[in-house]
Amino acid sequence: MANKGTLPQETLTDILSRLPIKSLTRFQSVSKPFSALIKSPAFISAHLRRSSRHLSFFVRHSNLYGSDHSFLLNNNQISDVEVPLLGCLTRFPKIVGSCNGLVCLDISSCYARGFVLWNIARKEYSCLPRPRINDSRRPFWMVSPGFGFDRKKNDYKVVRIVSFGCEKDESPAVMAEVFSWRNFCWRVIETRIGACVTHEGQNGVVINGGLHWFANSAGKSGIQKFIVSFDLDTEEFRRIPIPDFPAGICVKIMGFKGSLALAFYPSKEVDVHSRHGRPGVADWIEFCVWDDSDGADGKCWTKLSSIQLTTVGYPVGVANETGLIIKKLMEGQGAQFILFDPSNQNYRGMHICDASYSCDVHSYVESLVPVNGGGHDQVIEEEPSESGKVASLDNRIFSDCGENRIWSKSYTISPLFPTSGKSIVIWGNSEVILQDANVYDELFLYDLNQLRVRSLPTPARILSVRPLFIQSFVSV
Repeated sequence: MANKGTLPQETLTDILSRLPIKSLTRFQSVSKPFSALIKSPAFISAHLRRSSRHLSFFVRHSNLYGSDHSFLLNNNQISDVEVPLLGCLTRFPKIVGSCNGLVCLDISSCYARGFVLWNIARKEYSCLPRPRINDSRRPFWMVSPGFGFDRKKNDYKVVRIVSFGCEKDESPAVMAEVFSWRNFCWRVIETRIGACVTHEGQNGVVINGGLHWFANSAGKSGIQKFIVSFDLDTEEFRRIPIPDFPAGICVKIMGFKGSLALAFYPSKEVDVHSRHGRPGVADWIEFCVWDDSDGADGKCWTKLSSIQLTTVGYPVGVANETGLIIKKLMEGQGAQFILFDPSNQNYRGMHICDASYSCDVHSYVESLVPVNGGGHDQVIEEEPSESGKVASLDNRIFSDCGENRIWSKSYTISPLFPTSGKSIVIWGNSEVILQDANVYDELFLYDLNQLRVRSLPTPARILSVRPLFIQSFVSV
């Protein structure tokens, strides 16, 4: 029984679980019992169940001049968000996926070599360790990442499928590895999907406990196209056949009400006929849903719906698995986004941004899910200013290297070291840091007095940050 003047634990949990993250963050400093309650797994789950009813969208937008920015959209209200580490990167991070309030970012320049887990609401992020599969033996051909949630193990996982380059008469080798949020480490796993290549530029789509990618392989009858499915619980791969479709038709993997779905639409660059027979107009989208109960012989795809557009349009995302987000190009008026429900044919406009340019849309919910499930000391709280974040990041990086000294000043002295593949920064009075300018994952400490060089253990945070110490260093 609760003490007089205090609320029962169940009542207090119910009340607090209805509050936004910003309020809960303040309440954590009220008392230790409050803080312990809000940090407990049971409360985090209860809060997430309520937050899931209030869907937002995380949007990455690129304009005509190549400038990227990101924001949250909630009930047509736009809130700008500051992406972590942005001042240290050469390009805007790619969004691998969003799940239960955690956003996975690919911060590498190529081949998905560096990842960050980011909780926008908590203003925390965690840089993941370096992936184990590298290109030291064979060059990479294609790398396709994915991010999802394993409900049975209560674990968030980053999956990385790597297709290696091959000689003329060889089949491409395929390897895969999984990062566990709970264990905070990578593991190489068996693929057993045969020789295949995932499509460039795509991330895995989470549907009903699995990640899905398009892939193809060379067979006796020519190129075979299919879907590679990865079960986040069993960590097993399988192939799912897709319906035949003619040239000039694009296909996008989507989820709809917990089922795997495909959206077919004509490419706007290809001269095709619309459903009304008008040449040169790509104005329709068809949706098919996969029914796994009848086997996997390719006859399990059922046409769900089609939408007739007045102008060119194509799907860009899914809204809480109940609606499809479609980008519709308006003749002479730019573009707009619409939310379409294939089950009832209803659609409405969405005020996301200037849709005339590139735009990625991901479903998002606020949550208290920590960026590190294993309790490792890797969580970084965002600082209020960009310079503060960079300076504190520099200190953490060199602490990870086993070096406790503090930077006093930095200089770029390219003429000192004529080798073109190195970037150089003064450390103290007599030592310099050498960083590989091509791979950005090799660090060396060079003593100018003794003319000796030694390798530094490279922390995962430095991966693919081009060169952090020259472009973004802040003296402390």
